[in-house]
Amino acid sequence: MILYIIGISILIVILCSSLYVIYSNIHRTRVSKSKEYNVLFDKDTIVDDLITQLTEKNQTQENEDKARKSKEDILTTFIELHRSGSFCAQLSEQEIIYFVKKKLNMESNKNG
Repeated sequence: MILYIIGISILIVILCSSLYVIYSNIHRTRVSKSKEYNVLFDKDTIVDDLITQLTEKNQTQENEDKARKSKEDILTTFIELHRSGSFCAQLSEQEIIYFVKKKLNMESNKNG
């Protein structure tokens, strides 16, 4: 008889603990859902405008970097042609650099 009472009490404890776990999980999902942000994606917001402006800025920055890189490549090509003697041998290398940078509208404070 005592074994039946112990068995039933163990089953009741297991049942109560499982109900507590289920209740705590349900309560936890309610809490986490209340922390979610309600953001409407249908309307244009200031965040959308900022994101578009930042992506456009990145694209123009990439284009500027590509243009600067191509200008540097052109300058390097002219310097190599001058060093080989096949381009304006009567001018100095500094004069070639100045002329090419001026024509390409590059910054005059950069070195070769």
